Amino acid sequence: MRSAFLFSLLFTAGLAVAKPPAGFGTPDTEITLGTKHGQMRFDQEALAVAPGSKVKITLKNTCEMLHNWVLVKGGTGERDRVSGKALQLGAQSMVKHFVPDDPAIVASSQIAMPGKTVEVYFVAPKEEGDYPYVCTLPGHAFTMVGTLAVSKNPKGALNRLNKARPQVRAQWPLLVTNKPLLQRAFVHNSPARSICVGLPGGVNYLFDAETCAVQYGWTGAFLDVGPDRKGRGGRHCKILGQRFEVGAQGALQVGNGKPVFEGYSRLGSPELFYRVGDVRVSQLITLHAGLAGGILKRGLQYTFKVADAKGTVTFKLNPEQVLAEASAGKWNADKTALTLSAKEAGEFTVTLLPKN
Repeated sequence: MRSAFLFSLLFTAGLAVAKPPAGFGTPDTEITLGTKHGQMRFDQEALAVAPGSKVKITLKNTCEMLHNWVLVKGGTGERDRVSGKALQLGAQSMVKHFVPDDPAIVASSQIAMPGKTVEVYFVAPKEEGDYPYVCTLPGHAFTMVGTLAVSKNPKGALNRLNKARPQVRAQWPLLVTNKPLLQRAFVHNSPARSICVGLPGGVNYLFDAETCAVQYGWTGAFLDVGPDRKGRGGRHCKILGQRFEVGAQGALQVGNGKPVFEGYSRLGSPELFYRVGDVRVSQLITLHAGLAGGILKRGLQYTFKVADAKGTVTFKLNPEQVLAEASAGKWNADKTALTLSAKEAGEFTVTLLPKN
């Protein structure tokens, strides 16, 4: 009953705004921070305040998802660790606004409901430096990030942060918002029959329709199709962001059959279809978030459905590139192959977190 009561309080609009602590007085700096609709990003990814100043942050949630704001000391590694810790709150997650108890947290907000506003009051650290901030709700911590510079020269620090931000230089970048985006494309240094998919949350992957397997993934922006679509065209498209390996070792193996690609569905997350002999395979690929060495990382989850298999089914990978877990079957000793019975292969998942 107590949890239900707290849950109802959380979503009461009148309690969405925090009050300044007793004796806080008038803020030295007031900042309004918004959200980019459908992009899972803050509208400002660089902020600056003076050391020891009294700060008021107003988080204005203009999209349909829940968000919070958490300021951390210790760099991006601590930010990712705290974000991972937020995923482990379990039943307490909503009550605690997805903010874990951690000494690295400088300040944090309550959850901002869609269309609502929350406020955070805090005294900035006295030590100059760059302090990362993040939304710690599940799946948001990869793209909803920014940096608060604490400096005696806030304007100069803000200019420095903005100049240092990675710039996506693309002739024609495709933007992934709140829905997956699929694009057939000729990609530089990639197979000829490439299918590129961008997922919400800043993870993308390239599926090879020849081998019927994901070849690699990448984080960040999606795809620049300008070289192929602008001017005279005909050149290779380019991935945007940071590539990671997925331990690719081809399609599922069923007997001696060779995989034959049979198309895909665009409903929701794209589902890819291929056949190995008389066995039909569908593969749904989604974002997977998990802890690797205590750090929150992005990877991929494969959901396989195998029909008409008569014998064993094998999934192979390179374990030097990924941390892998499966919902069924049995790994061999060096974890290079997962073997499943026909029944186990009916539907199973494999999750991959990159080591690079």
